[in-house]
Amino acid sequence: LIMSPMSENFRSSYYGTLGVSSVAVVKPPSSLDVLFKAEILDVVKLKSICLQHPLTTFHRPLVWKTILGVSPTANNEATRIYVKEQRKQQLEDLKRCLKFVSREPAGTTPSPEEFSLLYLIEKNRLLVSKRAEHTDLCAIAKPFIKLFPADEDAYWLFSSFAAMWETEMESSDLVSL
Repeated sequence: LIMSPMSENFRSSYYGTLGVSSVAVVKPPSSLDVLFKAEILDVVKLKSICLQHPLTTFHRPLVWKTILGVSPTANNEATRIYVKEQRKQQLEDLKRCLKFVSREPAGTTPSPEEFSLLYLIEKNRLLVSKRAEHTDLCAIAKPFIKLFPADEDAYWLFSSFAAMWETEMESSDLVSL
């Protein structure tokens, strides 16, 4: 579908047919754009902006990665690439470990069960985990697999979120005692 200039900005085209010149409105950069251009990203401000405004589809992955600690807060491309490569390598190591432990070939697409087992290996709890814990982790993994097409992004966001969730659950258990 190719859009004509008139359909892209109907109002300006319509005013032009009436002989009225309109002034093009330049949209100011969003507060997220300004925040992401800073040398060091302020996570507290980022969280505040996210609570006050909806996220665009463009910003959502970067915001999630930053808030959950998957991406570094330094606005340096070399640092981001290095961290991404390290996380990719670490995930491959976890997958090799899972393949060795389970003796089953890993699927080509990630599954919530695989993410749950990888997480338990990462946290050194594979042999002592309970079935309910595995089920809970699978439920947490499903949305990350659907929302993030890259396996590395999906896994590390899931892993960070699951760790935060477990910490929250442990602290609420301590309060209820």
